[in-house]
Amino acid sequence: MLDKNIPYELSDYVLSKYFRSAGERQGWLNENEIIASVSGGGDSIALLWMCRKFFDGKITALHVNHGIRGEEADDDEKFTANFAENLGVEFVSVKIDVPNQQEKGESLESAARRLRHQIIITTAKKLNVRNILLGHNRDDLAETVLFNILRGTGIRGSVGITETTEIDGIKFFRPLLGLRREFLRDILRVRGLTWREDSTNNDDKYTRNFIRLKLLPIIEANINTSSIEHLASFGEEMRRVREHEDEFSRKILNECREDKYILDRKFLRGLPEDDVALIIREIGREFSLRTLSRRRCLELARLIRQPENFVFQWCRNFNITSKRGKIFFEDKR
Repeated sequence: MLDKNIPYELSDYVLSKYFRSAGERQGWLNENEIIASVSGGGDSIALLWMCRKFFDGKITALHVNHGIRGEEADDDEKFTANFAENLGVEFVSVKIDVPNQQEKGESLESAARRLRHQIIITTAKKLNVRNILLGHNRDDLAETVLFNILRGTGIRGSVGITETTEIDGIKFFRPLLGLRREFLRDILRVRGLTWREDSTNNDDKYTRNFIRLKLLPIIEANINTSSIEHLASFGEEMRRVREHEDEFSRKILNECREDKYILDRKFLRGLPEDDVALIIREIGREFSLRTLSRRRCLELARLIRQPENFVFQWCRNFNITSKRGKIFFEDKR
């Protein structure tokens, strides 16, 4: 039965159809157990509420306290714990010290994201759960697409955020990518549910915040009011292009491979430069290497296609070298 006080588009009936459809498509709906990553913000609180409402298996709410915002972050943790308890959901929290684990040249944002993923993967393995749900929404997708385009990441970056990702045997799912940020908050508002606002989200010195708070509003006001939807749709179209590229690069890599660490250089030199670049990116994913910039990727592709021997340092303790018509991967990590 529909609640007359709740708009139809925000009703349990409509939300259930959307959420279960996303779960069936992504492959987690019929699992026995999932982990929902919950920060306490509107997106993740809406995610946890929908999980509890529409998912039949066991749910664990996982909260990561980044140790950046002091008492405010501790209050986020307490709020999220109380919300999970009120829903009858198991709660796990992990506290880390992001500022003291930042790598040289790494932004605080990037460090927090990297360490959070590490914590999620480690915790999932401890709990023996392989399915993680994240609260990214359609606005996040659009903002990431624009950010990556401006960074010059090419097709891979133009995808923005994918619905599913697998890292080290752990599967990440984003069932809310089709829903706008304010819509998720409306789901909570009409039910009298609250969430926490991260004060750093209003600091436009961070690039992503600047795009969300300054750049996109200007684009929407002066160019196209549907810019966010167009960017998100563009990302989804590019995802299909990327999937085709990934399939092609895996096929070609296997054809030129002599073993895991040796490739046939003669085979590679017969390919167009762009195809060699695709294979290089596939190598990076296979060995879990930091993504090369477009410039460095093309530089390596050109070295491979030239006749001279070379040594190329991908990152610390991982080199690519050539000799005797072969390409060698030197992994000393």
